[in-house]
Amino acid sequence: MVGLSVGQGSKTSSFPRVGGPPGASGTGTISDRTLPQGMTSPFAAFGEIVDALAVATAVLNTAGIVVACNQALLEHLHRPRPEVVGEPLLGWIARASERAAFGRAFMGMRPRLPGHRFSLEISLAPALGRPLPCLLRACKLASDNVLVTCEPEQGERVPEMEMGRALTRGLEALDHGLLLLDGAGRIVHANPAARELFASTTSPPGRRGAVGGEADGTAGSTPGSTPGSTPGSTSLLGRSLLELADPEGARTLSQGMSQARAGNWHGELDLRRLDGESVAVELSLAAGRGDGSPMVALIRDLRERRLREFEARLAAQVDRLLASSLRPQESVAAACSAVMTGLGFARAALIARVGETWERWQLRTDHNPRFGPLGPELAPPPTWSTGAPVVDVDPQDPQVRALLGEQDPSRPVVRVVLGAPARVVGHLLLRAAEPSSLDPQVHRLLATLAPQLALGLSNGLLMLETEALAGYQAMVLDQTTVLLDSLDAEGRVITWNRASEQLLGITAEQARGRRFGVDVARLQGPASWTELWETLRRTGQFVGEMGVLNHAGEAIPLHLEGRLLRDHRRDWAGARAEDGPVIGAVLVGLDLRHRRALEDQILKAQKLAAVGLLAAGIAHEINNPLTGVVGYSKLLLERQNLDPNVREKVEKIAVSGERCRKIVEGVLLFSRQQEGGKRRRVELRSLIDRVIGIGEYQWRMHNVRVLREGLGDAAVLADPDQLEQVLLNLLSNAVDAMPRGGTVRLVLGHDGNPDQGGRVRLEVTDEGVGIPPEIQGRIFDPFFSTKDIGKGTGLGLAISYGILKDHGGDILVRSKPGQGTTFTLLLPADKTKP
Repeated sequence: MVGLSVGQGSKTSSFPRVGGPPGASGTGTISDRTLPQGMTSPFAAFGEIVDALAVATAVLNTAGIVVACNQALLEHLHRPRPEVVGEPLLGWIARASERAAFGRAFMGMRPRLPGHRFSLEISLAPALGRPLPCLLRACKLASDNVLVTCEPEQGERVPEMEMGRALTRGLEALDHGLLLLDGAGRIVHANPAARELFASTTSPPGRRGAVGGEADGTAGSTPGSTPGSTPGSTSLLGRSLLELADPEGARTLSQGMSQARAGNWHGELDLRRLDGESVAVELSLAAGRGDGSPMVALIRDLRERRLREFEARLAAQVDRLLASSLRPQESVAAACSAVMTGLGFARAALIARVGETWERWQLRTDHNPRFGPLGPELAPPPTWSTGAPVVDVDPQDPQVRALLGEQDPSRPVVRVVLGAPARVVGHLLLRAAEPSSLDPQVHRLLATLAPQLALGLSNGLLMLETEALAGYQAMVLDQTTVLLDSLDAEGRVITWNRASEQLLGITAEQARGRRFGVDVARLQGPASWTELWETLRRTGQFVGEMGVLNHAGEAIPLHLEGRLLRDHRRDWAGARAEDGPVIGAVLVGLDLRHRRALEDQILKAQKLAAVGLLAAGIAHEINNPLTGVVGYSKLLLERQNLDPNVREKVEKIAVSGERCRKIVEGVLLFSRQQEGGKRRRVELRSLIDRVIGIGEYQWRMHNVRVLREGLGDAAVLADPDQLEQVLLNLLSNAVDAMPRGGTVRLVLGHDGNPDQGGRVRLEVTDEGVGIPPEIQGRIFDPFFSTKDIGKGTGLGLAISYGILKDHGGDILVRSKPGQGTTFTLLLPADKTKP
């Protein structure tokens, strides 16, 4: 039997059955005990009739021996049934004269016909107290036996006796057990509650009955045996109260009985039923003064109270475990394990509906819970969700065996339906630890705990779904490329997506709980976050472009939009949804740096287009007379008789004119009016040497030294004249940036593997005054120059930028005021072999 940890099973109600076969209910006589096995006693029918009478009644055989009696007679005599049944009635008549009169009248009935009667006034001698006067009536039965009744004489009612009888009847009606003990501590009377409490639940068929009633017979005993001493006897009367306690309890009970003789004693202990099963009781003892005084024992069955206490403790433990964790795999599994161990089960399986699938949570007393998905073939059938919440299932059911594992089929299995308000969220299968039947109290308690477990599981699964949805939303927010954050009603950060971390360099842990715009992501410029927050709370939104400082204090331009969040429930004193309390705000920020770079490129392209048109027109106008200068100078140089001094001057005119023509070609290339020159493999080392040779003398005059470092061999596919023009422009700018002289370093190298599409990198670094950050984005604009008027046109870097872009390369700049400038030229490497 599955135990409840509070006693040993439920209270068993037994119903007295008087009569029956000899030895079955204690109505057998001396002759009955000598009958051959299998024969039926002729006195078996008297028991049921006698017990139905309210007055003290007995059936005597022809020898005057009591063959059957009811409980009323036993209570008058204050003796157990074994001391009455089988003994002559004359033994209980107090006076000798009354015994003689009864004997004469009884012997006179023998020749009489059935139905003959007589009556006598006699006194019965009880085991305790004085003789009881009564009117004895006798009637001869058809079986030659005599039916005897004893009624107290009406004229002899004394107040003390009547009070005693009323008290006795009242004690018989008590719900608590009552035992009367003699001076030796033996039980001489037990009320119905006590007989029911100590009744044997393991008696063989025919012996079950109310203890102290017909079950007090001495079937199987012999005359003269000590009542209650026979092994396996179901008699309560005549036993010592100490026999009902174990050795430890007997010591406590003995001390209590000694204390009761001086007053009274009250305590809790375990007593044994007649079948040996233990039962917890609350015992109160009271006795008369002095040794040998009778004693009263009031017994209260504690099993129901302890069962209720156990149920309350188990329910509280389940509640506590369900609230111990937000994850149902921890909280619900712990609660189900507590139910499993508390009710004596050895194994359990919780079939939980997670989303639209089923999972199996295996629970055992010898290892930790195990979790896993459940295949469609093992999913609970729809019939499991209907019917009673707690049902016994067949341990041999293949699905049950698959869910719980192979076990002893004799151990019962019970299934508990965990039904939430919306739907069934799970099924709990429990296998008993012992191969015995389940106590009905277990079913009742499981039915009580099922809604509690179902609600906990439903809440836990809802928490899992909420976490999954929140995780999905967080993943979506983290995949966005714009700043998307939420704030509470005080402007403190609640969520901070990955784009915010990457944009501002501030992690979510660092931002969470801090005020946006004040403690984190502070605003730059005239816009005050306090003003913006007030605008947001007043109007519900704001939109604007502003600078936000990142973790390094650098301003990042953002297009920032804010929307106020309100509680839209309509239970705020009848207020409209749009007037609900503010619960926070959401911010969306777009990084403007890329857009502004595109805008700058568009503006630059527009400027270049306008300048290109102008430059193209000027170049065409200059190119016409320049062609004449170059052409006529070449014609002069073809003369053989030209004066050497004149030839030298004409050669300088031709060289200068050719350079002017190259410059005009560059202007036309810048204006995209014509294609560049023919491109070929160019060794940059040789080109650098050639450019340095052109201006080295002039640069040396300005105390400028040019150093070459890096690779000795790097080739590109380009127009050498255009690259010379770019390098000459950069070196000229470097010299101009160092009015007091200095060093210019040319570093040649590779950016990546040239055989795998890498590029050649040429860095030109000076030690000049540097370029202020605010104008670094404009240095490639046409006609933008920081030089004095007349010292530069502002086209050098613009033309260089156009040449490199036309070659598929790029030009980059990095500079800090006072620390010099570095221009980096990137050109595709020539992968062809020379």
